[in-house]
Amino acid sequence: MNDKMEGYEKAGYLNKHYKLFHLKDCDSREFDYHYHDFDKIVYFLDGKVNYMIEGKKFLLEPYDFLLVNRNEIHKPMVDFSVPYERVILYIDHDFLSGYANGDYNLAECFQRTAEEKTNVVRFPAVATRQLADTLHRMEASDKENAYAGELYGELLFLEFMIQINRACKENEFAYHHTAKYNKKIIDILQYINENLPEELTIDSLAERFYMSKYHMMRRFKEETGYSIHQYISEKRILAAKTMLLSGTPATTAAMECGFKDYSTFARAFRKRLGNMPSKIKN
Repeated sequence: MNDKMEGYEKAGYLNKHYKLFHLKDCDSREFDYHYHDFDKIVYFLDGKVNYMIEGKKFLLEPYDFLLVNRNEIHKPMVDFSVPYERVILYIDHDFLSGYANGDYNLAECFQRTAEEKTNVVRFPAVATRQLADTLHRMEASDKENAYAGELYGELLFLEFMIQINRACKENEFAYHHTAKYNKKIIDILQYINENLPEELTIDSLAERFYMSKYHMMRRFKEETGYSIHQYISEKRILAAKTMLLSGTPATTAAMECGFKDYSTFARAFRKRLGNMPSKIKN
């Protein structure tokens, strides 16, 4: 981990198309705000958990599925009076995006979270049991040293992604709108993410959203866990990294993500991610 930024950090790892974990925490601990280079699905089994994602707070119920897109800043807030149990699936974003044509798109369940303005999906019992069974088979496959075990695990992973996308499409109210949030702060977050190339100052944001800048900064920190400046800087760097990975020249990425010059971009990029932009290869 390089130069952890106050409030949040990059976390997790992925060295194949997916990685599955079944975790049960009984001892009290504090989770930091963090993000991943990959997409994530959390199948929540038990506990008392509020999940914070980009300024929204979701109260999870057993057997909910939580869809977290890559680069979304998030953390669970856990009451450890009861154990916190969940199955977590890390997913290679680019691999999943490759499974899309006119008939299907296995990344659609993630993409719809922005349209639906929620990251929680909740299914009828039959669909939930089917998904849970596939996760159980994936978990068992990971532990076996069977013939073509890695290939079989990948087939199960694709089966799971087909199932969850079907469940999302077939159940009208699958995307569950239970989040608590400050609408003004969510509007500011959306505006920042849609206008990263523009000059985003505290004064201009306060004027646009008719807020005292001190009140705005305080509420932003309270609702999201990090400062406006930190959030803007992080999102610009992550957007630039995505462009670099797609083959965009570093100077172009810097300008299109809101950095005034390449040297400022390079310093911020290296401080945050530990490498110069030129080291990022597509």
